[in-house]
Amino acid sequence: MNDIKRKLDELSQYWKNMDRSNETQRKAAEEYYKKELMPILIQYFLQVNNHEEECEALVLTLGQSYEPLVFSILTLKPKKVFILCTDESLHLLDDVIEFTKLKPSQYVSSKVASENPLELYQEIKKIYEQWGRPKNIYVDFTGGTKSMSAGCAMAGVAIKAKLVYISGKLISSLKKPEPGSERLLIIEDPYTVFGDLEREQAIALFNSMDYVSAFRVFEELDQRTNTKEYGALKCLSKAYDSWDSLDINKAIENLSECIKIIAVVEKLNKNFILIKHKDKLQKQLEVLKVLQEIHRTNNSKDHKSNVFDKIGYLIANLYQNALRREKQEKYEMASLLLYRILESIEQKRLWNYGIDTANADYSNLPIEEDLLINKIDYISAKVYGSNRQGQLEKKIGLMSGFITLAALEDDIVKANKKGKEIEPLKTLYGKVIARNNSIFAHGYEFINNKKYNDFKEVVVEYIDKLCELEKINKEELFVACEFITL
Repeated sequence: MNDIKRKLDELSQYWKNMDRSNETQRKAAEEYYKKELMPILIQYFLQVNNHEEECEALVLTLGQSYEPLVFSILTLKPKKVFILCTDESLHLLDDVIEFTKLKPSQYVSSKVASENPLELYQEIKKIYEQWGRPKNIYVDFTGGTKSMSAGCAMAGVAIKAKLVYISGKLISSLKKPEPGSERLLIIEDPYTVFGDLEREQAIALFNSMDYVSAFRVFEELDQRTNTKEYGALKCLSKAYDSWDSLDINKAIENLSECIKIIAVVEKLNKNFILIKHKDKLQKQLEVLKVLQEIHRTNNSKDHKSNVFDKIGYLIANLYQNALRREKQEKYEMASLLLYRILESIEQKRLWNYGIDTANADYSNLPIEEDLLINKIDYISAKVYGSNRQGQLEKKIGLMSGFITLAALEDDIVKANKKGKEIEPLKTLYGKVIARNNSIFAHGYEFINNKKYNDFKEVVVEYIDKLCELEKINKEELFVACEFITL
């Protein structure tokens, strides 16, 4: 089994890393999944999902994925199979038959309307009667729309079938479960399970960063049950949604309530899903309180000094926010956040010289003004390819700030090799220009995955330099600002 798991992990990692930037590459990734990954995935699934009980008949709904049906059929080994599909999912029926090797005499398929649960309900009852009301009948409602799942589950309850579904940890960006996380769950009591299913749905929504939808489901479960566990999950979902939207006050309010509830639940249920995360959540609350102080409305010099003293918190928060946007493939927004990090780095290093980029005062610098202007103009000509006006700026932008830092020979822009002092600035300027052409900046282009990663690579380089120079514990802060998954 270990050999199969190792092979599965290897193929899975390759599949996840495949380029999907255009339709051809996306199809190639799908084909790789089907031809290379699926056979070993089936082997692993059958080993970890053993089922000995007899299955006379199995009813399944086919949605936009054939895999759940394959897993159910191969695990339960039904003598008869009834597959309900729609016009949109009919083309996947061949894949189900190909992997399960069902004989024509073993299965029946029927097309139904995806948004008509009553029609699906009637079809299941009809085949149940035709089959002579088998006792050991299973109904798998994993696939299809919510309406199809509802109709299938209702029919399953009506004919006293065992309800089945395939669970898995969803990779939202790939719209498939994490290979190897799939499990066959058999439900004896449908009324108990519907709550569990909603819980699984809420957890999936939470882990895909849809915190608003997760909150709504957890809130409904909280209202329907006597346990406080859903109250904690509800508060955490609300806290992360607020934090994601940079509403720090609301995030603190809800995360504080979540932590209070965890302390109560822990005494009653040591297996509660959030207990293993309680230390990190407490650390996140502390981080949020620092961010609250940083982001309060105050432009005084003392407040700005406090902000720059805590610059690591600001950058860690922005960076993790950018990574969440990256996972959602919102590259424009992610780039905007990374750009703000670069600005913060430049502003922090200039602040060390007593320069406020919003209203620059150069009088306290250990260099004469004329010499500074000449150095800035020289570097600017090398970077931009043209000379600048011979004056110092009162409001300093990102590139002007880094050029000023180069003129001051600051360590943040020092090159690794002598004679290459301008190269880091040229590289930075090239990446900034690409970002500035995006729709969220000054242009009309969209940032693709490659452009985004090129820009991100440069930003990470400057983050690492800043953390080293300013003695910032990068690992601690960046981990603290990373949202948990359930």
